Amino acid sequence: MFKRSIALAAVLLAVAVLLSACAEVPGPATPTDAPVVTDAPTENPTDVPTAAPTDTPEPTATPEPTPTPEPKPQVNYKGDAVLVDIEDDSLIQCSSCDYEIKSGEPWLTITTDTGDNYIIFNFEETVYADEHPYIAFKYRIGYGQSIRPTNHFYAVTAAGGPSPAEGMWSDIDFVDDLDWHTAIIKLEEQFPAAGTEWRALRCPTVDTVGGDYAIAWFGAFSTEEDIAAYDAAFNEVYGEKLVKAEKPKTQKKESVPDKLVNAFEESVYDFEDCSDGDQLADYYGDEWMPSLGLRNSVFKEYEGSIVLNLKFDAFYHDSLVKAGKGFTAKFDFKNDGARGGNFGGFVFGFGDENNSNRDFYENSYGKDGVDSLVGKSGIGVDFREGNKIYVFVNRWNTEKNKRDVVGAEIETAVNFDEKIVSFVIDDDGTSKITVTADGQLLFTVEYGDAGLIDDAVGYNEQYFRSVSITDAAGTQIINVDTALFSIYDSFGFGARARNLLIDNIDIKTK
Repeated sequence: MFKRSIALAAVLLAVAVLLSACAEVPGPATPTDAPVVTDAPTENPTDVPTAAPTDTPEPTATPEPTPTPEPKPQVNYKGDAVLVDIEDDSLIQCSSCDYEIKSGEPWLTITTDTGDNYIIFNFEETVYADEHPYIAFKYRIGYGQSIRPTNHFYAVTAAGGPSPAEGMWSDIDFVDDLDWHTAIIKLEEQFPAAGTEWRALRCPTVDTVGGDYAIAWFGAFSTEEDIAAYDAAFNEVYGEKLVKAEKPKTQKKESVPDKLVNAFEESVYDFEDCSDGDQLADYYGDEWMPSLGLRNSVFKEYEGSIVLNLKFDAFYHDSLVKAGKGFTAKFDFKNDGARGGNFGGFVFGFGDENNSNRDFYENSYGKDGVDSLVGKSGIGVDFREGNKIYVFVNRWNTEKNKRDVVGAEIETAVNFDEKIVSFVIDDDGTSKITVTADGQLLFTVEYGDAGLIDDAVGYNEQYFRSVSITDAAGTQIINVDTALFSIYDSFGFGARARNLLIDNIDIKTK
């Protein structure tokens, strides 16, 4: 019995131990709990086959080596000169134009924008006129371009400048046959007030927007023989590249002015809100506003009324008026001083392009003091002495491939120097304009044939191409078939070193 009890107890103890072991069995082993099999073979990663990719990438192309640029040819010149490196932007400044050296071309291309366009070439060291008395450069004027003689060269020296003072500016006669030419400027002879210590020269550029003008080299030289020798050395290296300019091959597309309104504003400008001595520079209307040259125009009292005394500025209607309506312009006017050869009067029918800043004090044709005229499109009236006026039409000269003017002087029945006279300009909007003063007919304009002038570089708006002008007796004095007379209505006054009295400006669209 005792043995059976012991046996039973032993069985019960074994069952208890077994149950206790089952109750302590953990879940699946974690990596840290997994036993380490020390005798399992270890696989070398390089022996494991790589799975085939689903998308096979394109083989990478081997980049071609960057070609080593050829060294720039050197001009073999041993003469005495101070040359401006035209590839050094720090030596060049420009206004209303852009410049670049295009790929494969050894010259500087200058492209004109609207405004007072010029380019300044600075010397890296002071040029002494007693050692290098000449400045010379090689240039080419593009197709349909010209450099107006009133956009001068200006000295920049120890004496000052650029300055409009006499002896600080000068001109040369450019050749515009599309080929390359060398210009020579004699410093002491052409700039007698500039002194001998030269820093730079401000140079004009072509005067048509988008105009093409090129400079191949620029420098100061000891003798004219040095100039010729350098030009020969330059041509020896680059002569084959110095080709003539060509006519643009692009198809012309019409452009429409940005500043285009339905009608002239209804305001009458009698200036009675101004006081004697007030500056035009401080006066701005809604649409009529000044374009400032020397900023010396003022309002003054004249015979009990306040008038605008225009001296070296412009006053204009900013927007152009949509075509086909016609207008009537009225204003009072007196020529109040000696003409001196510079423009003083009014312009109308100008397009927006090339006139976008309305600087009708700035010469666009003729030299200072020698029948200078303004505006790059439209019709102008310049007041001469006494009863004389000069009427001119801007046109595209198809023989010379550039803009010029056709004009004529008229003796009228009105003396513009004696007193204020009342003007009336009447445009019927279709084909005819009459211009009268104090009831006297001055001249008549007949116009037509609206369209683009394909060869006119920089002129992409529509213009009346046919313009005929007759005097009061009915005699034809001007007849143009490539006129730049805008299909849009526009009006402005301008004076260059003049004294014009203007009052009661009233222009209305029909």
